[in-house]
Amino acid sequence: MTALTDRTDDRWDDGLIARSRPRAVDGSEEEDEADENDDALVRAVSGAGSDGGKSTAPPLSPEGQALRLRLDALRQLVGLSRTRLDGKTLAEAGRVLDEAASRRGLSPQHTVVAIAGATGSGKSTLFNSLAGVQISEMGLRRPTTAAPIACSWSDGAAGLLDRLEIPGRLRRRPRETSEAEALRGMVLVDLPDLDSAVGAHRDHVDRVLALVDAVVWVVDPEKYADAVLHERYLRPLAGHAEVTFVVLNQVDRLPGEAADLVLDDLRRLLDDDGIALGEHGEPGATVLGLSALTGEGVGELRELLGQFTQEKGAATRRISADVDRAAARLRPLYVADGHAGPEIGEAARAEFEDRLAEAVGAYAAGLAAERAWRRNAGKACGTPWLRLWRWYESRRAPRTLAGLAALAAIGGRSPAVAEAPVEEEVTARQRVEQAVRAVADEAVSGLPEPWAQAVRETAVRGADRLPEALDEIAVTLGAAVAVPS
Repeated sequence: MTALTDRTDDRWDDGLIARSRPRAVDGSEEEDEADENDDALVRAVSGAGSDGGKSTAPPLSPEGQALRLRLDALRQLVGLSRTRLDGKTLAEAGRVLDEAASRRGLSPQHTVVAIAGATGSGKSTLFNSLAGVQISEMGLRRPTTAAPIACSWSDGAAGLLDRLEIPGRLRRRPRETSEAEALRGMVLVDLPDLDSAVGAHRDHVDRVLALVDAVVWVVDPEKYADAVLHERYLRPLAGHAEVTFVVLNQVDRLPGEAADLVLDDLRRLLDDDGIALGEHGEPGATVLGLSALTGEGVGELRELLGQFTQEKGAATRRISADVDRAAARLRPLYVADGHAGPEIGEAARAEFEDRLAEAVGAYAAGLAAERAWRRNAGKACGTPWLRLWRWYESRRAPRTLAGLAALAAIGGRSPAVAEAPVEEEVTARQRVEQAVRAVADEAVSGLPEPWAQAVRETAVRGADRLPEALDEIAVTLGAAVAVPS
């Protein structure tokens, strides 16, 4: 994968993004070094390698290789688009490239999972239940969680927590139990309420959600259909289903089969949001009910999170989903009305050729050449009557400007055409320019305007010498037909 900038800075850079990686003349050290750095980046985001990158990393997984190619393609697309699209339009793609690069040098052995939810959903209670000790404050006062709090089940996650801007005083360790061993490698982050009345709390939520590898959304029986949750978060992140858990908390408050009914309605809402559900072994979001207060279902969630962490593929899936979303937002700027690029139909090609032929007087020259060949043929094998007809035809020599131009094109001696009038030359150039504009307009039909304009400008530049080239061809062909054999 092409280096994002230079060897000391992995951040996306507007000025260098369009440059291709230099290749060594002998194809050796410089290219090898770039390949090693590129592989290290994708190994980091794909969960391969070891903590800190100090030991030999295993080969890239198929998912990691696919991600490398996609990031490289996105980088090239953004680089080629900078002259046509503004920076704001490309900002999301640039952010995806930045976040992919920021995984370099961080622990690939850890999976960062955020617990998010609305006020009163019980997410802090669930956070403490998974940790086995009270870490996040619980209570009736709202909002309770004012800043993200992290709990890491193993060492080596400091760089990841620095990336999330979680200070040391808010970093905790879980209680050492046999159950905790199943979550080794996970970093759990308790977020403030997503519907908090305090703007700074909501900012914390949005910032951390953009950086974590996976999210556990905690909902309760009263607010599981909340519009803020679905419209602002779940629906925009529908493409991140494979790194999404949705848990219905407080099922102990639902009597009889009510919990199953609410879970079914929750699945229906998620389906309306476009979120694929990971049921029957299919990839997608995990949905389950539990009670963080009584412990019902918490063991199942712990087991699922432990398996999810040990797979070490969450970072790759998260970034791949980010690439999907960035590409979907950019697609209308590149493809419209079913057109993937400039296209010229046969009718447009024929019309373009006809316009150019008219501009250089090719039709008139062709008719004159035809008459000349017929006269020469008649001289070679004609009858007296044909000779009389030739004499009669010679008395009808063309006197129009087009006819004189045709005679000149086949070697005639008309002084009126020997010196081409300036007005006729200007008219020919204008006809050529008009033909180029017409065929360019046909080619860009349906393309988004930035790229349509680029095609038009390229066509104009490419046709700059076209009138002169056509004149040279006409003279050459005229000389060739002037002396028939």
